[in-house]
Amino acid sequence: MAGTGAPRRMRYRAMIPMTDAPAIRPPVSGPSSPIESGDTAAQSLTRLTGALGEDALFVLASSGHDREALEALPSRRAAAYTAVARGEPLARMLVQFDAWIVDMARALAPVAPPSWMPMMEVIEDKVTLEIGARGLRSLFSNKPSDRDVARVMRYGALAVRVLRAVYCADGPLDAEERATIAAFVAALGLPQGDSSTLLAEGPLAPETLDVYGEIDPSIARAVVRGAWLAAATDGIDPREEHAIRVIAHKTGVTDDDVEAARRAAQDRVEARSKLGIAAVDAVRFVLSDLRPDHAVRLATAVGTLTIPRRWRSEAMASIGHSAPVTLARRHATLTSAERFAVLGIAWAAALCDNPTIARRALLQARWETFAADLGEDDPQSRLVVERWILDALASAARAPT
Repeated sequence: MAGTGAPRRMRYRAMIPMTDAPAIRPPVSGPSSPIESGDTAAQSLTRLTGALGEDALFVLASSGHDREALEALPSRRAAAYTAVARGEPLARMLVQFDAWIVDMARALAPVAPPSWMPMMEVIEDKVTLEIGARGLRSLFSNKPSDRDVARVMRYGALAVRVLRAVYCADGPLDAEERATIAAFVAALGLPQGDSSTLLAEGPLAPETLDVYGEIDPSIARAVVRGAWLAAATDGIDPREEHAIRVIAHKTGVTDDDVEAARRAAQDRVEARSKLGIAAVDAVRFVLSDLRPDHAVRLATAVGTLTIPRRWRSEAMASIGHSAPVTLARRHATLTSAERFAVLGIAWAAALCDNPTIARRALLQARWETFAADLGEDDPQSRLVVERWILDALASAARAPT
């Protein structure tokens, strides 16, 4: 995370097979194949391919080349993958975008919380019940202790209230801000009743925010960093800045740490805007022959996911006009990790429609052209995405019917 050095990793190890993983949506009973009886395997796997491509795109947009996050998805998203393979309704990137964001935030919480979402550094400090039991307790039970539950509830509630206070400082919550709060609440992994209570709360003025007892300094700094990131996403308003400084004072964060967090948030948002603009260009270039309506929907979804609001309108203005993408080394300043993410996003998007071998060759040729314009000659991002999707499909196909 920016401003904190290398991000801390939370090790996650799936304890149960793909079809019995903890449900993100209502579970499908039994360890049966996700392929519906009477449906052809190819039809089921075609439906699953789209969901896998979208989820891989989210991981790449959130965690770059974090293979651990990809590897955890088949178990973390097992119920969702079973549902989509059987043709059941499911929140997807192009259908119910906000609900999909919430599901993905919860799925990645114990592995690689989406770094672009405000307050996810709090989740990285193990303020989530999605990681299950810890320490010696994990040898005997996957259920978190009462102490862990109380810790997540206390710090999670604080982060939610701070996030809502910052968002409301310059006006009422809008749909995107509500979805961001819902995603963070989902990542906490609290029981449904507690989650519903947090989501239903109204905004509190920073001055009236109740900060009781001693706060873990690491959590306090993570909360302030999350607050700055929330404000910086659409440009820091003076009212948001005032709210953050009041909160920082109440939680004992030093002025130096507050200023460092502000600078880091602005740097992160600016860097993400460059990555997001490049990702939209990559998707549009590789998939330049899509039907105009589908191309607009796909590029808009990728842009909404990857480009902060401060830059989004201007960056996405050309999408609706179907203006061609011009290669002129516009994105040559991206880092190696950013190029990996951009090219991985483009290839994940390309595979969502389960292209034939012939079409995949055409898409790959375009992908390689765009990669060369970025100054990247390593195909690893494409190969990682392709291999992960194929392995997940093969695992589904091997499951007993």
